[in-house]
Amino acid sequence: MDDQGLDVGEHIVLEDLEDSPLPLGEIGWPEAPSRQRVAEVCGAGLVSLVARGFIEVRRFESWPEPWERGRPVRGDELLAESRRVERWTSNASHAHLVAHITEAGRRYL
Repeated sequence: MDDQGLDVGEHIVLEDLEDSPLPLGEIGWPEAPSRQRVAEVCGAGLVSLVARGFIEVRRFESWPEPWERGRPVRGDELLAESRRVERWTSNASHAHLVAHITEAGRRYL
């Protein structure tokens, strides 16, 4: 954890969401050894940030769409989806998971 109370995964996700909303495939760090590693690190951060109310995640059939049209994803569904490497790639073949920072999360930027 850093001095703001965020772990590495949470920090990466929040920083990428400064200009949110963003599909999960656009979140991560350029020098990551693989998208598997991004899923491992950022997936846990994503779930934690949603639980803390710092971000929201919604499912969209196509992207971009108006934020209000997305279906919220949280709890066990988010936990399962955040572990899927294909969610963290930019070539999602079907529904898109998109994260958006909340006002509570903005204070950590």
